[in-house]
Amino acid sequence: MIERLEGGYKNDVVRDGDVVVRLTRAPLESVAWEHRLLGTLPPPAVAPLADPEPRAGGRVASRFPYVEGGPLDRDDPAQREQVAGWLAALHRTRWEGGQRPGAAAWPERDLVRNAWWDWEIVEKPTSLARAYERVVAFLADPPPLRVGIVHGDVYRGNMRVDDGRLVGVIDWEEARLDWLASELANAAWEMRDVDGFVGAYVDAGGPAETEHLETLVLLRNVADVLYSLTSKARGEPYDQSHVDVLLGALA
Repeated sequence: MIERLEGGYKNDVVRDGDVVVRLTRAPLESVAWEHRLLGTLPPPAVAPLADPEPRAGGRVASRFPYVEGGPLDRDDPAQREQVAGWLAALHRTRWEGGQRPGAAAWPERDLVRNAWWDWEIVEKPTSLARAYERVVAFLADPPPLRVGIVHGDVYRGNMRVDDGRLVGVIDWEEARLDWLASELANAAWEMRDVDGFVGAYVDAGGPAETEHLETLVLLRNVADVLYSLTSKARGEPYDQSHVDVLLGALA
């Protein structure tokens, strides 16, 4: 029996027994890079079952094993600590496969128009405009932060937990080479315990620098709200309540 799963706004994700099929409009070479990366990572990263398959309409299909469990409970300190340990291990990974096709690390990203947002078409409330200016200034003269493999979307829905144990990390569509510290900032914000999460990450051997975390949290929030507002401007699905929370954080 085919069952549709939650897979974000941009993809179709269905389950057929023990197999999950994801259909994306990402380019084939980008999906193939993702598959190669996942083939080198240990659990809880969930590796694909086969090579990506081009489908009609320009979409690409990926087949993964179904992972039992539910989303992370970010109010559970033990679960947060497991994510911190996994992230520290990911950030120590040596990857020789180059940058993901079409992706860019923060210092190289076009801040007016990129794969995530279009500054020219979005609403620009005062809190967003001021935060955006700070981000632009920071990236105009960026610090020499370490670059490595990042998951790209450390979010509780992408962490599969079974009986309190982290058993799967899914949705690697934003994986790329980028600042490790930027992902640490994103994850710490998502876990709602910045100091505690960063401490657990460092204790687990995480290599990312921590001195720019406040600005990097601002960067992730600006990027997040711009992604949503760009979707809104294009008539695509978005979550206004999520936007309101982010704008409140920027104020």
